[in-house]
Amino acid sequence: MTDPGNDRLRTLLVEFRERFKTPAAGAAVVTRSGALEVDVVGNRQRGSADPATIDDQWHIGSCTKAITAVLYARLVEQGITEWGIPIGNLFPDLGDAIDTGWAEPTVDEVLLCRSGMNANLSRAEMLAAWEDTSPMSEQRTRAAVSALSSSPRSRGSFRYSNLGYIVAGAAIDRLAGMPFEDALHSEVLDPLGITSVGFGAPPDIWGHRPKLRIRRHILGRGSPAEPGSLRSDNPAVMTPAGRIHLTLSDWAKFQAVFLNQGGDLLDPGTVEHLLAVPPGKGRGMVMGWAPAADIDGASFGMWGTNTMWAATALIDSNFERTAMVVANDGRSKILRRSAQLAANILQAG
Repeated sequence: MTDPGNDRLRTLLVEFRERFKTPAAGAAVVTRSGALEVDVVGNRQRGSADPATIDDQWHIGSCTKAITAVLYARLVEQGITEWGIPIGNLFPDLGDAIDTGWAEPTVDEVLLCRSGMNANLSRAEMLAAWEDTSPMSEQRTRAAVSALSSSPRSRGSFRYSNLGYIVAGAAIDRLAGMPFEDALHSEVLDPLGITSVGFGAPPDIWGHRPKLRIRRHILGRGSPAEPGSLRSDNPAVMTPAGRIHLTLSDWAKFQAVFLNQGGDLLDPGTVEHLLAVPPGKGRGMVMGWAPAADIDGASFGMWGTNTMWAATALIDSNFERTAMVVANDGRSKILRRSAQLAANILQAG
């Protein structure tokens, strides 16, 4: 059941938008039983009078990674692949193009960002990818060759890696016998009844660029990014790492998988594997999630931004409720504050 927002949720959301001057913001809470509250405030574009609605799709950035990990998990449960398999073994067709150093790092380590893989495509590869119109599986294969042709660096240490999830997408192309995007629909989205997913910028709500970027800091209320423009999102090759958009109601269906120990989609042991915190140096990350015990009342969280959008989801400490927050504003402080808003929503009960 969907509740179009109660007074408590709306009050928190309005305060958030007014304080941080986002064009629009949305929030949702889903419970283990499936009860759902959703609310949205603001406008689809800064300066416009076109209101955002609860049926609009929102870009969730790197929150896509948890969905990619679940897709791989589905293939494991079907006996198509395994956990713990060396990532190089998933690319028999690449032969000598793969450096021998990838004979040991596993697909689990790739999904945990501890395989030693580089963080991202090179700048030249990113620029070329925006112009690339070849089939997605071919683009991912080229990215995998680039990633796996040199030795891993600092295996076992945490290095957040979008490139690792692109490589995982290339592996899924091969394992599923179909493009990643099609496998995602058949194995995850369709079984969950999720119908609003698209890739890239959403069609109706506009993301907003920052005025200034200083290294990893994204600052200043900038201009809207027209959804059809080439640079309104990262290049398409990055889809397994962070290019999904969907409605809050549909995102809640995915979140409910974790509240219900896999529900009808995954075995409980698989969910436990996805959320298992590995030993090792650096910050902890599980497969698409991060431990969030430092946030009062939370257990795990996910965060995503393509610098034009912000998205957060937090599971409470009892795995009874998940709060989601989205905004069409990618400033660094919006991403940080969206996590605090999600925590406040959980604490409000």
